Amino acid sequence: MILSNLKLENFRNFEKLEVDFDPKKKLTVLLGDNAQGKTNFLEAIYFLAITRSFRTKRFVDTIMWDREHGRISCKLEDKEREHNLEIGFTSAPNKQKRLKKEGTVVESRKYLHHLAVVLFVPSDIRIITGEPERKRRYLNLMAVQAFPGFLESLVTYSRALKNRNETLRMIRCGNGSRDHLQIWDEKLAELGLQIWGRRKEIIDFFSEKLPKTYQEIADTKDEIELKYKTEIPTSKQEYLTRLQENYDRDLRKFATHFGPHRDNFQVMAGKHELKEYGSRGECRTAILALKLLELEFLREKIGQKPVLLLDDVFSELDHHRQGRLIEAVLNHQTFLTTTCREHLGRFEGDIRVLEVEGGEVKSMD
Repeated sequence: MILSNLKLENFRNFEKLEVDFDPKKKLTVLLGDNAQGKTNFLEAIYFLAITRSFRTKRFVDTIMWDREHGRISCKLEDKEREHNLEIGFTSAPNKQKRLKKEGTVVESRKYLHHLAVVLFVPSDIRIITGEPERKRRYLNLMAVQAFPGFLESLVTYSRALKNRNETLRMIRCGNGSRDHLQIWDEKLAELGLQIWGRRKEIIDFFSEKLPKTYQEIADTKDEIELKYKTEIPTSKQEYLTRLQENYDRDLRKFATHFGPHRDNFQVMAGKHELKEYGSRGECRTAILALKLLELEFLREKIGQKPVLLLDDVFSELDHHRQGRLIEAVLNHQTFLTTTCREHLGRFEGDIRVLEVEGGEVKSMD
C-alpha cells in the first residue's frame, strides 16, 4: 500500500496542509527543529490508520487551538484500487469524531483495514520495560490492524468486564445474587477466548523469530526469548470454571482476576528479565527487533506492506542498529522525522525531504 496524498485542516499546528507523495520515493524525511510539527505529521497518518492518536486519548486535543473542528484525510493506493479515508473532529457544540471511507460515513469496523502502519518512537522502549498494560496495548493495536473483527471483540469484552465488576459490587452490597453474574461470565468466556486466540498468534510468531532477529541486529550469540505470562483455557467451560474458582477473591475486590485483561509478556535474557537486568542498549536492540518483526507480521497477515512511521529514532540507535533499520526503510513507504541533517547521508537513492517549520511544510527537492 502507498499513501499518495495527505490533507490536514486545523490539526495540531497545521491550519491547512496538502502534500502529494511520489510512489517512486519511498522515503519522506521530515526535517526541522523540535516543536515545529514533525511528530504531528506522523500522528495524522497514524490516526488515519488506527482511528486514534498515539499521543492522547482525547481526540479533541488534536484540534488546533481556538478552533471548533478539524479534519484529516488521505488517498491510499493498494494493489486493487485507490481508497479515500477521512476523519473529522468537532469540539463544539458537541464532541464528535466521524469516520468516512470513499466519502461515506461508516463505523470503525468498516473503516479499518485499508491503511496499516508500524510506528516506532523512542518511548517504545517501555514495551520492554513498562507495565503489563503497556504490553497488552501493544498486542491489541497490532491485532486491530491484522485481524478484522478484533476491535469489536475487544470493545464488547471491555463492556462485559465493566458490567461484571459492577455486578460484583451490587452482590457485595446485597443488591444482587451470584446468578446475575452468569450472563457476563458467558460473554467474557466467549470473547476472552477470541482475544486470546489472536494474541497467541502474535506471540507465537514473535517467539519463533525474535531470538534470531535479535542476534542478527546485535551481532551477538546471546539469546533472548519472549514469554507469554498467561494460562489460556482450552475451552469455554474451562474458562467458566476459572471464573468460578476466583469468585470469592473477585467479590472482595469488585474486580475480575482472570481473563485476557490480566495478560503480560516478558522478554528474557537467559533466566533474567531484560526489563530488570538488561542494559539500555540491549533493550533498544530488543525493541528494534520487535518493530522489524511487527512489519513482517502485518505484511504476512494483510498481504501488503504497512507504512513505516519513525519519530526521531535514529538518534537512539548506534551505527550498526541504524543500518538494520535502514534496510526496513528501503523496503517500505516510510516517513521519518529528524532534527539532524547528518542522518540523511545514511540513505541512498531517491528520497524526499520536507522542511517543517511552525506548522508549514516546504519541499527541499
